[in-house]
Formats: sequence, C-alpha cells, structure tokens
Amino acid sequence: MNKSRYRLALLLAGCLSGSGFAEQQPLTLHGFVSQGYLYSKNNDIFGESTEGSWEYHEAGAGGHYRLSSRLSFSGQWFARDAGRGDNGSVRTDYLYADLLLSQGTSSGTGLRFGRVRNHFGFFNSTRDVFFTRPSILLPQFYLESFGVRELFFSSDGAQLHSYWDEKDYHLNFTGTFGKNKEISSDTVANILGSSATLAGDAELQSPISVQLSAGLPGDRWKTALSYYNATLTFNSASVLANLDVTLTALSLQYNGRKTSVTAEYALSSISSTFVAPAFNLVASGNTKSESAYIQLDYHVDDQFTVYGRFDHRLGDREQPNRTDSSVATLGSRWQPHPQWLFAAELHGIRGTAPIPRIDNRDREIAERSEHFIFMAGYRF
Repeated sequence: MNKSRYRLALLLAGCLSGSGFAEQQPLTLHGFVSQGYLYSKNNDIFGESTEGSWEYHEAGAGGHYRLSSRLSFSGQWFARDAGRGDNGSVRTDYLYADLLLSQGTSSGTGLRFGRVRNHFGFFNSTRDVFFTRPSILLPQFYLESFGVRELFFSSDGAQLHSYWDEKDYHLNFTGTFGKNKEISSDTVANILGSSATLAGDAELQSPISVQLSAGLPGDRWKTALSYYNATLTFNSASVLANLDVTLTALSLQYNGRKTSVTAEYALSSISSTFVAPAFNLVASGNTKSESAYIQLDYHVDDQFTVYGRFDHRLGDREQPNRTDSSVATLGSRWQPHPQWLFAAELHGIRGTAPIPRIDNRDREIAERSEHFIFMAGYRF
C-alpha cells in the first residue's frame, strides 16, 4: 500500500471509529471515500492514465457540533491523490465556528470564522464530495485542470451568511472575506502555464467571494450570481509576478420529474504584471476569458441516471481561435443504496486547457484526447 492510500485508509478508519457517538451528544459525523480508474489517449490526467491508472482517490472525515442554539462548529479533513497535483496528504478542508446573529420565522443571519468554503457556482462549495458533484470530473467552469483547488475551494477568514424563506421563493447570501495565505509553487506553475516547478515565494492576497442564490419551492428552478476576486503574487530570484483575478458567474438550473438541465457561465479578467530585474524587463496586460457549459440529466429511475454535457472555454477573447477548448461528456450514475455510488464517464476533448500541465511535464500536450473514467464511492 503506497503512502497516499495509507493516509486515506487512516482518515476513513478514524472517522468510522467515532461514528457511534453521534446519538449520545449533539454531534453529527460524516465520512466518505471514493476510488477511480482512468484511461486516456494522448494526454495524462491525474497520473499516468495513458497506461491505465488507479491514482485517483479521495477520502474525507468531519462533523458538526452544536454547542448552543446560537453557536456551532463544523470541520472536515480531506485527502486526495490525483497525479502530481495532489499527493494524498491529509489537510483541513474547512474548520469554522458559526455564530447565529439573528433569526426570525422566515429569515436568519450568521457569521462564520475560520476556514470557510467559498460559494461559487452551484458546486464549488461541495466539489470535494463525489456524491454532490454533477459528474466525476467538473466542467472547465470550475478550473478543475488548472491545479487551483487550494485557492478556490476555501478561504481563511470570515463569512457572513443569510437566508430568506418565503412562500413562493427562497434567497441565500454568502459573503467571504479571506486573509492572505502562502500557496505552493506547483499551483503557481499551473496558473502561469509553466511546465516546470518554479522556485519562489507565492501568496494569495485578500480573497473575496460573494454569492446570491434564489430558488422556487422544491428547487424546481434555481439560479445564482457569484463573484470572486483575489491577487496572486510570486517572487523569485529572476522574476516578480502580480496577477489580479476577478471571476463573475451566472448559474441556472431546472429540475423536472425525469430531467434536470444545468447551465453556468463565467467571465474572468486577469490583470498581470511581470518584472525581470536581471533583464530590465517589465510587462503588463489584461486578459479576459469565458467559460460555459450545459448539462442534461435524465433520471431513468430513483437509482440510475444518464447525462450528457458540453462545455467550452475561451482562454483569451482577443485570440479566440488559438485559446478555445471544448469537452463533450457522456456519463451514467448508479446509486443502489444512499451510501453507495458508481459512475462512469467518457470525455472527448479538443484543445489543451482541460489537460493538467502538471501531469504532462515530460511530454507535449496533444490537441485532441479522450478519457474514460470510472469511480466508486461510499459515504455515511
């Protein structure tokens, strides 16, 4: 058993051993584990998938404790092994105190402190759990292949959240204000498009995430407007880089008796400055990119669902023919029991943006590739 699988086993076992106390105190515990198999043509993804790879697994354990009617605590520890981008080490996914400031018959407001999840789009705040994702791999909208999960999923800071429940609709608001934090050199290499590890100090500064969501009773229709802004700085012996990133997204979903349709669109703007003192070089610019997808789910019965998705990304509006990429996905999900889920997907990819550069450092990325992915998951 390799080290990453050993960490995953320890994490799940620890959570399972404590689950028997949930009925004796105001504490709820949860856990999950999932294992994937990947096979791809032309490009690697999450390990050496061109040769067939089992190097894609996840596990999490956490809980929620209510100290009083106004104060509660939530946390989750998570381990993920996904090629060179994640090495299976256990990390704190989120850990925060939640203070209820006010509550009425149909509304409430609270404040969270600690490591909180960023609400962006429909699925970013739950992307860590296989059961709550719309598919095994998220669409390009969520920057899945860019190796920025550690920046995008959560923030260390404060989060204001409110809800309003009316007879004909409901509203939810979250506003997250994070503090500066150091990030890994691999994340910087992915963002800058480098095929090699960069040595230097990197920091994410003043991340802000805001979302307003709404829905009809039973969530027959759902919509959300999301905003994210942060500044990334990188300092090394040869280069200084500063990137100000802004993401704005619109989400819409329809849920019928047999079918669900989900569509999301994101516009991003990156203002960048690069300084190379040794070469007396200063460069700056602004890049705008777009990403959108539409997914159709057909629920054959309560256990089996088939789905298809098309997603498209335009990396630079000024260079549409050179920076666009698209992914066509066909998949199915079978959930024979609430605690078990099995899924399989086939992806047809045109373009290089959906391919993790960190998994293809020693090879040229092909313009076209196909991926087959199978995943099994268990939760409690």
